Amino acid sequence: MSKNNLAARPAAAYVKETARLLGLAVPPEQLAAVVENFEQIQAIAQPVLEFPLPDSLEAAPRFEP
Repeated sequence: MSKNNLAARPAAAYVKETARLLGLAVPPEQLAAVVENFEQIQAIAQPVLEFPLPDSLEAAPRFEP
């Protein structure tokens, strides 16, 4: 993956900015792999984030399995 290709990916900007805000140093040689992993995590989470919840749903005050 080239740097130009990486720069065009929205996840790359998110990873860079989040790392900066958290004070994390992501080595340049690892950035492409971190962005790729973040994109995979995002793809896995997307169906959960899109799942419709009714407006009447209330959060449980305490989780009890």
